[in-house]
Amino acid sequence: MGQEQTKVFTEFVDRVLSRREKNWSPVKKVSFKLSHLSPPESPVRVARWIKTVMGLGALELSLSIGDLGYRIFNLLFWFLESKALVNLRISGRVHLTEGCSSPFSSLPYSVSPTLNSLVLDSVKFTDDEPGFVAILSAFPNLQNLRVHESKGWYYWDGSISSPTLKRFVYRRDDDTSGPKRCVTFDTPGLVYLEYSDVVADKYENLRLDSLVEARLDLLLTGDQILRKNAADSVGFVPGDVSTLFMGIRNAKILCLSPDALDTLYYRSDKKIPVFNNLISLSLGSDRPHGSPHIFWKLFPSLLLNAPNLQTLTVKGLRHYVKKGWEVGWYLRLSWDDVSDALSSCGVKVLQITGYEGTGEELSHMKSFLGKLSHLEMVRVTHKVADDGVRRRLVNDLLCLPRASTKCKVQVMKESA
Repeated sequence: MGQEQTKVFTEFVDRVLSRREKNWSPVKKVSFKLSHLSPPESPVRVARWIKTVMGLGALELSLSIGDLGYRIFNLLFWFLESKALVNLRISGRVHLTEGCSSPFSSLPYSVSPTLNSLVLDSVKFTDDEPGFVAILSAFPNLQNLRVHESKGWYYWDGSISSPTLKRFVYRRDDDTSGPKRCVTFDTPGLVYLEYSDVVADKYENLRLDSLVEARLDLLLTGDQILRKNAADSVGFVPGDVSTLFMGIRNAKILCLSPDALDTLYYRSDKKIPVFNNLISLSLGSDRPHGSPHIFWKLFPSLLLNAPNLQTLTVKGLRHYVKKGWEVGWYLRLSWDDVSDALSSCGVKVLQITGYEGTGEELSHMKSFLGKLSHLEMVRVTHKVADDGVRRRLVNDLLCLPRASTKCKVQVMKESA
């Protein structure tokens, strides 16, 4: 968009908002997607637009800021003052700030007590306050918080404390900034946790008593793998996830990525806690990622430590079979442990994704169906396009012997 077009657009928005103010015409949902802000006065104008729609009682606001050159768009908390705002999404090079602090407090007052859901994508949200203190002060009744940090914009220090928060999603794209020194979840009301980050040096003050669902995708640095058992004198690197897994042990639904399994193997005391409440466990990924050796090494312990497990999902079974150079690890595993764990498991529903129908996969499916004596439903999804291959795949599965007389098998093609 050229300068003339930008001018026409901004003047048009000014007229629309001015007309709504004069007629007191409320708005419900507003989205500002600004790919380029070149004139110096543009940030001021955008701030005025935001304050205007807040005054018009907007329930939802989405703000996406594009290229500002080397500048950052400073969004002051008080621009968002509202008694109606429920959902807020901010993305781009934005600094959410109090601006000139009060001499009495460095924290913003409650600017939007009705805000329920907040999404921050590549947004700076701290000045001198730790964690999300400023955000939770400005939005005291926040229940859903989603934070995505990438491309050098890493501002969460690892601490979060909130009595109202019910859902928290944190994702970081890479490990360029290294591990956090300490991660704490002082969130007694949290029911959903999705946590993707480099393994922190330590985890403490984990108040997750209400947790229902946890999804973990934990990354390891090279040092954390190589120095996991090193003595202090030769460069010990901290980072133990045992406390984190103890903290989520009351969850009913648990999803572990391949990286999370690697982390549990390399950076824990190997004592997997008992998940008494766990009814659904998902392992792996449809992407070719992770160690087959670690997957099957941990598999028996995870099943045995979930005595009430009902649903087991294995994503991308094809990634966890022996192939060429992997034969060595395959032979070193104790498959008796896997077999014993399956035989003693009470799983009723088995879900397999990304199935290709190879001989190795079929061998694992034979073990699953032949050992899981409580199975009632097996759902297998695939992406096979060839009709002949698909028919063979289905027939092979339907002909497998089953330990449970109640077991039904469904084979479906995965949606694109």
